[in-house]
Amino acid sequence: MSLSKISLRAMFLLAGAALFAVGAQAQFKASIQGTITDANGGAVVGAKVSVTNQGTGTTRETVTSAEGFYRIGELTPGKYTVTAEAASFKKFSSQDVDVQAETTRGLDITLQVGAVTDQITVSGDTLPTLQTEDASLSSTITAEQFERLPQTGRDPYELLRLAPGVFGDGARAANGTAANLPNSGGPGGSKSSIFQTENVVQVTANGQRNSGNNFTIDGTSVNSLTWGGAAILTPNQESIQELTVVANSYTAEDGRNTGAQVKVVSKNGTNQFHGSGFFKDDSPGLNAFNRWGGADGQSPQKVRQNLRQFGGSLGGPIKKEKLFFFLLL
Repeated sequence: MSLSKISLRAMFLLAGAALFAVGAQAQFKASIQGTITDANGGAVVGAKVSVTNQGTGTTRETVTSAEGFYRIGELTPGKYTVTAEAASFKKFSSQDVDVQAETTRGLDITLQVGAVTDQITVSGDTLPTLQTEDASLSSTITAEQFERLPQTGRDPYELLRLAPGVFGDGARAANGTAANLPNSGGPGGSKSSIFQTENVVQVTANGQRNSGNNFTIDGTSVNSLTWGGAAILTPNQESIQELTVVANSYTAEDGRNTGAQVKVVSKNGTNQFHGSGFFKDDSPGLNAFNRWGGADGQSPQKVRQNLRQFGGSLGGPIKKEKLFFFLLL
């Protein structure tokens, strides 16, 4: 096969991946909302609000309502620049506003009287981060945490226990397989690979059994039709941008199941090329003996699984601020 044909196929592959990413973006549930007022607390009607993703340069706009309220939804997680402007007021700009996966970021803005050509700029790091939009108990696990914290079998669902209101001991049997929680059924949690289907993650939340947990990836349900609380798709660590866990008091949009609401958001390409690579070797020679759990209840035993995994990821622009790609290798 000629080099030109290979290059052409590679271009089609990247374009197809980018189109799939654009299609998934509409399912993201993160948003920025708030109220714009003047110095006296009066609502500013018709103010123009823009949010720009600092990674991709994508901009979305809206105007405030009669109550001064604005909301821009379907945002991918990341850092944003938020600007607000209206006639007879100074332009407001806030940089590095952190938007987490599948959550609503509240940002109320007070405009100062002045010329539109004047601008007030603040840093998102100095803005209040207390979640006041609803009463849910939630936590977000970042891509950096997935890269740095250990997970058995590279199963990212192992880190759900870090979220407040989520319980589970992560116990393993002597042979390395997941030990089920009391009164739970099904095939159990992950054993040796991220590619296991019917992964019944051994965590509970909101006083419910693990059969009440709910799993989505980019807004799409990945719940098993056979086992309650099981995920039929366990994502690769390299593919996760953020994972949000809602433990209780969730809103109607999360009312499908009664346990933990586990929401995974995938990585996407940005204006900068970025990637990663890994090699994992899990061999019996590297494992210590377990003092208990032998065939007679006394003999030392060690995990005998051989597991070697390798892979990586690559993302970047096809056309800056217009078209992007992200691939798992």
